[in-house]
Amino acid sequence: MSQIKPSNHYYIYIKRGQKPIPWNIYDPNPPTELGLSDYFSKVFQAMEKSLNLSGLIFYITWDEIDELPSYGQNVVAVVLGDEWCRIPKYFHKVKAVFKCLGTSPMLGCNPFLKPSLINLLTLIQFLRILVLRLPWVVNYQFYKFKSLLSGTAKIPPIYDIPQGYGNSKDLPIKDIEARPYELFFAGSLVQVPLPVWSLKYWLGTPKTLSRKLMVSSLNSFKEKYPEYKIELSITPGFHYSMNEGGNSYSERMMNTKICIVPRGTSFETIRLFEGMRYGCILVTEVLPPRWFLDGSPAIQIRDWGELEEILKKLLTNKQLMQEKHQESLNWWNKKCSEAVVGAYIAEKLNLLST
Repeated sequence: MSQIKPSNHYYIYIKRGQKPIPWNIYDPNPPTELGLSDYFSKVFQAMEKSLNLSGLIFYITWDEIDELPSYGQNVVAVVLGDEWCRIPKYFHKVKAVFKCLGTSPMLGCNPFLKPSLINLLTLIQFLRILVLRLPWVVNYQFYKFKSLLSGTAKIPPIYDIPQGYGNSKDLPIKDIEARPYELFFAGSLVQVPLPVWSLKYWLGTPKTLSRKLMVSSLNSFKEKYPEYKIELSITPGFHYSMNEGGNSYSERMMNTKICIVPRGTSFETIRLFEGMRYGCILVTEVLPPRWFLDGSPAIQIRDWGELEEILKKLLTNKQLMQEKHQESLNWWNKKCSEAVVGAYIAEKLNLLST
C-alpha cells in the first residue's frame, strides 16, 4: 500500500548546525526520536485536510529557539519542549510560530500571602526564567517597535498549542466504573541528578519539592484508606515508565479513575493530556492560561495538603466521578485532540494568507 504524501514539507530539527531530517508525517515510524511524534504526526495529518496552502516548510524542534535552517514566508516553526517560555529569535523571519508551553512564565502562587519553601522556590524559578528569557523578549520588542515605526506588515504571530501525549497508545475507552485502580501515578521526583555542591541539591526545585509533597499526601491517604486501590511508582527519570513498556503504562492509565498530575519544570505537563485523552479524572496543580486549558474540567489545587479532601469527595460520589470522567473525554475531543489542534493550526495559517 503506497503512503500518502503531504502537500507540505516537514523536517525535524534537533539542534543548531545539524542537518534537518525529512519527516513523512504519514509514516508511523519517525526517522529520529521525537517524544511527541505520535501526537503531532496526527495533528499535521488533520491540518493537511483543512489547509488551503501547499509548499510550506515546517520545522519541528524541541527547544531550538535561536535559528532555523531556512526562513521565509513559506516557513512555519513548531517548538515542542521549551520550558523557559522564550520567544524564538527567528519569529520575524517566518510565516508563523506554533509553540507548546507558552511564551510568558506563570508564578502560580502568592509567596507573600502564603509563605512556604515551595512558594519561595517557585518565586526564585519564576524570576530566573524572567532573566533567562530577557534577551529574546528584548529582541521581540525591538522588531515589534521597528515594524510600527516603518509601517510595515504586522510581525508574525506566535500561537499556543498543547503538547499532547508521548508514548500513549490508542486504546478503547473504559467506563470509569470498570477501572480497577482508584489512583495512579508513575513518574520521577528528580529528573537529572544534581551534584552535592549545587544549591538545588539541598533546597530542591519547585518540581522535586512539589512531587515529594504529592507523594507524601498520597502515601498518607493510602494508609488512612486501605480499601482503595492506589498505584504509586517512583521512577528514575521522565521516560523510564513509558520506555519500560508503552502498552503497560498506557494500560495502567486507562485502568485508573483518578490521575494525579503534579507540575514539572512548568505547570503544563504531558501527563495532563494523557490522562485527559483516556477520560481520567484529573487532579492537577494550577494551570496556565491557554485557549485549550481555560475552563477545563481538571481539579486544580495550590497545596497538596488539600488532596485528601478532594479524593474523599470524589471517591464517595459515583455520579460526580462519572460526570468528571465524561467531562475529561469531552474536553479532549473538543479542545486538545489531534483533529482539533490540526484544524486550529490550519485555520491560523489560512487566515495569514488572506
